Amino acid sequence: MFSVLLLSSLLSAQPLTDSVKVFHLGEVTVFEHQRNFKTNQISADFIKSADIQRVSEALNWVPGLIVQETGVRSEAGFMLRGFSSNDVPIYIDGVPMTAPYDGTVDLYRLPAGMLSKIDVSKSASSLLLGGNTMGPSVNLISRQPQKPLEVHFDVNTLWHSNLNVGGRWNKWFAQADLSYANVGNFRLPHSYPTDSKYLDGHKRLNSKSRDFGLNAKVGYVPNATDEYVVGYTLVRAKKHIPPYLGENGKAQFRIYPDWDKDEVYFHSRTQLTPVLTLKSRLWYDTFKNTLDSYDDFTYSTQKGKQGWTSIYSDYALGAHVDLDWATSGSNNLKFGANYKYDMHRSHNEGEPVAHISEGIYSFVVEDEARINPQMSATASLGWFARQGYKVEEYNKKSGITEMPNSHDGNLNALAAFDYHPSADQHFRFTVGRSSLYARMKDRYSYKLGKAIPNPDLGTQNAVNLDAAYEGRWKNLSWEVGAFYNFINDIIQEVTGVDESDPKIYQLQNRGKAQYRGFEVGAGYQLSWLTANANYSYINQKNMDNKDLKFLNSPQSKFTAFLELRPIWQLRLQGRLLAQNKAYSSSDGSTSTAGFATIDLSLARKVWKTDLKVGVLNVADRVYEYTEGFPMRGRTWYASVSFDLF
Repeated sequence: MFSVLLLSSLLSAQPLTDSVKVFHLGEVTVFEHQRNFKTNQISADFIKSADIQRVSEALNWVPGLIVQETGVRSEAGFMLRGFSSNDVPIYIDGVPMTAPYDGTVDLYRLPAGMLSKIDVSKSASSLLLGGNTMGPSVNLISRQPQKPLEVHFDVNTLWHSNLNVGGRWNKWFAQADLSYANVGNFRLPHSYPTDSKYLDGHKRLNSKSRDFGLNAKVGYVPNATDEYVVGYTLVRAKKHIPPYLGENGKAQFRIYPDWDKDEVYFHSRTQLTPVLTLKSRLWYDTFKNTLDSYDDFTYSTQKGKQGWTSIYSDYALGAHVDLDWATSGSNNLKFGANYKYDMHRSHNEGEPVAHISEGIYSFVVEDEARINPQMSATASLGWFARQGYKVEEYNKKSGITEMPNSHDGNLNALAAFDYHPSADQHFRFTVGRSSLYARMKDRYSYKLGKAIPNPDLGTQNAVNLDAAYEGRWKNLSWEVGAFYNFINDIIQEVTGVDESDPKIYQLQNRGKAQYRGFEVGAGYQLSWLTANANYSYINQKNMDNKDLKFLNSPQSKFTAFLELRPIWQLRLQGRLLAQNKAYSSSDGSTSTAGFATIDLSLARKVWKTDLKVGVLNVADRVYEYTEGFPMRGRTWYASVSFDLF
């Protein structure tokens, strides 16, 4: 009987294919005329299949990338080959999303349902994107409709929902993507102790959040070569920060009543002559948030040292222009210029507003040569600079005072080689030099009394080498990569700088460091089966102080994905994520234990409606990304999604 059912599934089931169209003006790649590695991309179809709701959850499936959920701010970031997400710019359609002050963006606040794909450049990020990166970058690319009406809707019992509506009519198209989440206090695993006053049994008090997201665009395509698009991205969020539950610190009682982001952008592509193409991006971005800190667990008074309200009101203006000159049928020469103006405005309630502003700009020349149908080579050279404009500081004794500003400039470069010996094999080698300026927050923040500012904090420089290979034979695919990153004047947290409090730290340039590692993976695809697994390893070493630990960066990570489609269009899916221990302090005194989580789901599509039931963390394991902030335990859910194309 089983053999009959298996034969039926082989005849009827179909392999997974990408169905969501990519907004191509939002792509920025090193090799524009060659394909990117599939393991560095997360498609919309995988996002939907794996029940992924937030961008942070999707990035967990990129080899070499470790997602972190930092409890002290209740936000999600990541480590990518040893580089923090603070040092890796996040873009949406090539437009920077990172906040001006600290260079971060809470990736849990960004809905994955609005995307066509996520493109991760691990070491060979195009210099045309702009400055201030240690090499890697993450680009979130939105959808672009192709048919007169395209509709997708999904909702689940975890109170996440997405609606995508778009259409294309002759020379015009429009797309609107909305998401809403209203997540209550989650439950911890049953084995977690319940004696803390900050728990209600296993319920993690003050862990709820509410999010609303919108991405909309209107485009005009007058002909086959030109395109003009106006877009708008909005995020409205309220998030609670659950109190610390560990033994190496004290609890804080905080709520973000407002975490708001707005971004308006314009994209264009105009073919000026048969060999000259002009592309541009213009954007205006605002970031506003309010953080309320309370005296105690009642969240009712703000009279003590812990009681205050902090308000940010930041904005950024930016422009990018590049000219693509097809000097021959096999060569493209590009000239690019970027400018970004950042303004940070902050104050505590009842105090005056302090301003910090700076500009970052770059000029780049890039040449791509297609040596033959199998080979391409790219070389880029760019001048990147930062200019401080105003630095203000407030204290109660002297009020607003102006501090000296600074400027810096660096010459960055990239060389890359791409080789396709056959249609099923792909080899790439890259070497690049990049620079990362110290952020406003790195130089001037007291980190709520936890740190000592360092206005003289210098620029980090990195040399990145990367070799990668992917191949395919019939239904089997595989990939392998190795990297070496050498960082000079690396910025690290150094504790013990204040004799009165050994936990106080300062960000310092701590000499030289090297990150080296590898990634391997394999996949197998049949009409009734999809399976893949990836393993990544990294070794990080500070060359001047080998005892200094790197934070939130496990050495090893393993992911596995299995989907069986045995009969009656059923889809049984299992997903495994595992990583080893990670240090939480630079002296190695605190760390989080290694862990593995398994998610399961069962689904079936009926006409255009997909029905699914699933369970997250099926083994109900206790695990932490940040010491003292345990994650949710076993969680059951059901979901419904609908597609009309």
